[in-house]
Amino acid sequence: MPGPSLFAGLISLVAIARRAELWPNPEPCLGNCTFIHDPSVVRRSDGTWFRISTNGNIAIATAPELIGPWEYQGAMLPDGSKIDVMENQELWAPDVFHEKDEFYAYYSVSRMGSQDSDIGVATSKDAMPGTWTDHGSIGLPKRDETLNYNRIDANFFKECKDCEPIMNYGSAWNDVYQTNLKKDYLSWGGTTPQQKVYNSTFSVGQTFASITEGAFLFWWKVGDKKYYYMFFSSGACCNSADQLAAPGEEYKIMVCRSETVNGRYVDADGKDCLTENGGTLVLGSHGDVYAPGGQGVIVNPDNNKIALYYHYVNTTIGYNYEDFLFGFNYIDLSSGWPVVTAA
Repeated sequence: MPGPSLFAGLISLVAIARRAELWPNPEPCLGNCTFIHDPSVVRRSDGTWFRISTNGNIAIATAPELIGPWEYQGAMLPDGSKIDVMENQELWAPDVFHEKDEFYAYYSVSRMGSQDSDIGVATSKDAMPGTWTDHGSIGLPKRDETLNYNRIDANFFKECKDCEPIMNYGSAWNDVYQTNLKKDYLSWGGTTPQQKVYNSTFSVGQTFASITEGAFLFWWKVGDKKYYYMFFSSGACCNSADQLAAPGEEYKIMVCRSETVNGRYVDADGKDCLTENGGTLVLGSHGDVYAPGGQGVIVNPDNNKIALYYHYVNTTIGYNYEDFLFGFNYIDLSSGWPVVTAA
């Protein structure tokens, strides 16, 4: 007789299939929209959109609108990072923050499957290639028996002018952690990192716990309630066409929320996202869209809508690393939980 885990998996697949019928396709993307991983999107005060992403020592592209046309401009750090953690290291998963005419880009230095990673930061007044100053590591504590995390997938969060700057980070190895930064945003603030999101379930055929990564924190007021939404990616990101994850185990965008920035984070069913494997599905595979993730959220001032952006595979194009596309949809938070909508 099938065990409870199998029944749970079947129920989950049915739920995903029902939601997939409601998810719209990504909004149009014009211009340079291919070979995109882990995008971070920010808008300069003159109206120029910047998309900064993994590959090529952090790729920079610009556009007049969120839909494009996107134009590749060059590498953020063409000579690589001053951080040196291993041979053949790569720069990943930038997260860009803009304040007081200064851009701050947090980036990861690592290699696939490595836990000996680090997080660095670079700054620029202009955000264009050739204007960035690399400050190296932000100085997060190295992993140990107590803090057994991976220092990648940084996400900067600051709610107000005088609020404390927060850093969320982590991938696998106990998943998502949170700490603080100093007021200059260039180095660790000294608060002991605290685990915020963790999933202990094992995917089909997998010998390690579910991958949870790419946290992105966003606050929004619903009625008289202020909520902090912790978006994250879950599942297998970038498998080749002949090694795809079991259905439902591929990359997808999840969310948990809290009434305080430090948590406790729970899902829409009230499950704790640290101790009960909680997480509410926001966007998964549907139609020709496969494995969306590496997400971020931004309010588009051109229409005052909240945009959820991400990378994904179009199954009619291919699953190769260079085939990944930039996508975004708008989300509605009026119910208290993010619902993907058509424009």
